[in-house]
Amino acid sequence: MERVLLTHGHQDHFGLAARIERAGKAKLLGGRLDRGHFRGTRNGRFLLDALTRAGFGAAARFTMVAMTAAVDRFAEPLSSWDEVGGGEVLTGDGWSVIVRAVPGHTPGSLTFEVPEAGVLFTGDTVLRDITPNAIVDEDPERPGEAFRSVSRYFETLAGIAAGDSCLLTGHGRRIPDFGAHRSRLESRYAFRVAQIERVLAGKPKAVVELCERIFPTVRPMDLYLAYSEVLGFLMYLEDLERVERLPGRLRERWALLPRGSWHSPPGRRPTHPG
Repeated sequence: MERVLLTHGHQDHFGLAARIERAGKAKLLGGRLDRGHFRGTRNGRFLLDALTRAGFGAAARFTMVAMTAAVDRFAEPLSSWDEVGGGEVLTGDGWSVIVRAVPGHTPGSLTFEVPEAGVLFTGDTVLRDITPNAIVDEDPERPGEAFRSVSRYFETLAGIAAGDSCLLTGHGRRIPDFGAHRSRLESRYAFRVAQIERVLAGKPKAVVELCERIFPTVRPMDLYLAYSEVLGFLMYLEDLERVERLPGRLRERWALLPRGSWHSPPGRRPTHPG
């Protein structure tokens, strides 16, 4: 084994990489924009402030901060690895690996295509039986701002050209036909967008209120995922100028704009119907 390719910086995908690094068994390669994940650094103050603005109470904030800290301990931080940003072609004896940047699930997510084998390793960017969650965290390129995960994910999804490749995913079964699978994905995302718009159809609401309506039975350990899902979609709709953010002294709320004013700003293209 000469090289280990890391699809993204979540602990369940690089958890044992530090052992390989320490043993000198192989060279590690990972995405440049997931540097903070690989190093095990997290801006706790950014998360706490964001959860406060979202309207979560002290108990929920404590649970989410504690859960993210616990997950961070699942993987030993990396001290060194080679950074790639997409566009590289790694060569071997009779094979090659095409590296592509696919931001969304994390800022530095990557896919690895082996054309000679007809396979594309997707990490968590595309999964067969799970709708990938685009995690909201601090933007590594804009410190102090939230990473606009869903907007970036939809741009990534629109740009994936799998061709005849079989997709080998980070969790679950392979995907033999990405075109058909993408149609199912877009239907699910259209459903989520419609859900959020229905909840906002009355008065403006905070993220916590949307979470309570959309995920009424969410377990405490999954609350951070629900928060990321809702906030990520709100920022996506904000990019499309379909909702607006209303700052407040203690919490911010989100309001649905009149349908007649909706449009897609330059460079943004919805990947769901309607």
